[in-house]
Amino acid sequence: MAQRRIVGSAVVATVALVALASCGRSADSSSTSTSLDRASRATSTTRASTTTTQVIGAGPATPIPALPAPAPGWSQALTTLPPGGGFTGLSCISDTFCIAVGGGSSGYGAALTDGSGVTASWDGAAWSGPSVYLAAPKDGPVSAPILPAVSCTSGPTCVIVDGSDHASIGDGTNWSTPSALATAPRPAPNPLDPGRGHPGSRSAAVSCPTPKLCAAIDNTGQAFTLRDGTWTAPQAFSSPTPTGATVSLYQGGRVGISCASASSCTAVVGTSVLDWSGTTWSLESAPWAPSLPSSGTGTTDATAIDCPTTSLCAIVSGTGLAYRNGTRTWSPVETIDPHGDLDGISCPTTSFCMAVDSAGSVVTWNGTSWSAPVPAIPPARIYTGIGTSVACSSARFCLVMNADGDYATYAGT
Repeated sequence: MAQRRIVGSAVVATVALVALASCGRSADSSSTSTSLDRASRATSTTRASTTTTQVIGAGPATPIPALPAPAPGWSQALTTLPPGGGFTGLSCISDTFCIAVGGGSSGYGAALTDGSGVTASWDGAAWSGPSVYLAAPKDGPVSAPILPAVSCTSGPTCVIVDGSDHASIGDGTNWSTPSALATAPRPAPNPLDPGRGHPGSRSAAVSCPTPKLCAAIDNTGQAFTLRDGTWTAPQAFSSPTPTGATVSLYQGGRVGISCASASSCTAVVGTSVLDWSGTTWSLESAPWAPSLPSSGTGTTDATAIDCPTTSLCAIVSGTGLAYRNGTRTWSPVETIDPHGDLDGISCPTTSFCMAVDSAGSVVTWNGTSWSAPVPAIPPARIYTGIGTSVACSSARFCLVMNADGDYATYAGT
């Protein structure tokens, strides 16, 4: 889920797509790499109250001795050992400003991941100690955040949205008190939806192309838009069943969204694609793939998308990738990570993309072809099943992080 816009020429975009078939946003916006029932209300704002984050622990990054020597361009894998829960979202607007977010309830194991929602900031050399943006309740189970996602743009302005449909706005240090987003009227429940509290049953994604507009999607088919600090009324989408009935759109696991501009966003929920025109959301009539691609681990529960321009978007899931250029027709799915389980993709330009899988390996697009998978970080060992994140602010800087907080940086040439 990346939010940079580098507007390439039509020729560059076309060349990039031709090359993709044979085998990408402005510098002020970010690059990223996941519901509770509520009374419906027209709008919700997250600026009413501001919380200064509380540092809950800090320590020096330590090397991970088990990983082989770094590949060219990569730092040694390091760990931040975050307390309070696994990291599930990452956004970078430069090589000296990244935000990671996690904590709360992942839905993959309450004993491991229940706790306060936390953020950590990268200054180009080290991570801050994780800070609380959403405190866990003193009594009772943790219900939010669930698999939080983050997107940052110039200012800096960052927005966190999670699978419980809570949102917070901040600058990386100070955050508004998280508030529940409005719920849109919905069709009948999707029979594939086990309800909240089950592993992977709730997730969300967010993308901020400018400080004045952000868009978010959750995996129950709700699309949200933030304009000038206020969330507008959401839209809910449905899907047909084999019997012809209409039910809520749903996908277990992570979903994706990417905004190339304030008037062009694309979101993916399972095989369904949603588009933002600048005024409204719509559901594309055809899926991006007949079914989610299988992965090297046998799972099919994550999708991610990035759109470096308004005409070029790429989706990854399982072992494969599909793209489109200027139309609503998606390419056939191409295998780019044969043994992987792709979790995220970040494309700062039309000629450079990086995708990461659950094992911590990355594949890179150079404008002509995809590389073989390269190990960058180890797979998560504590907070497993949550996913791996990638964020590239440019072709010269990327950061990958697993849910344990193990990370590595990439310096392109």
